[in-house]
Amino acid sequence: AVAPSVIVERRAAARRREAERATGAVVERIEALVAAGRPAESALASVARRTTGSPLLDRVLGQVAERYALGAPLFRALGSAAEAEGLPGVAGFAATLERARDLGRGSLLLIREARDERRNAERTRAIEAASGVEGRLMLVLVLCYLPALFLLVVIPLFIGLLDGLFGR
Repeated sequence: AVAPSVIVERRAAARRREAERATGAVVERIEALVAAGRPAESALASVARRTTGSPLLDRVLGQVAERYALGAPLFRALGSAAEAEGLPGVAGFAATLERARDLGRGSLLLIREARDERRNAERTRAIEAASGVEGRLMLVLVLCYLPALFLLVVIPLFIGLLDGLFGR
């Protein structure tokens, strides 16, 4: 009875992780558009219509684009949709953009900071994944190559030595 709920929760967590990773590409696109001179809201609205590679993030951005078309504040809609789906990184990004707009500050610096944070997080994740490769390769060496080495080299050599000692 517990196993199906555990499986469903793990799949949901995997979808949320995938969406958080795909957020990096969205932030990169928004940063490029804002750096080119578009307002942050316009940049987010245009990026929201494109696919990201994560069905969960695509669904959230689609909901945001629909709410924005109906007149809802864009950043607040993004924050509430992200919180509803369990994406704290996206919700934090939306809150930062909304605060910048409310305070009248430029959003380009905040978007660049968010982009740099995402890049650093991705770099850290890649380094952690690479650090586990050595152990796995050692496991392959021990489980696959050493038995073959014993069968093809060590055992015939040992038999040859025994034959040489006791055979004469």
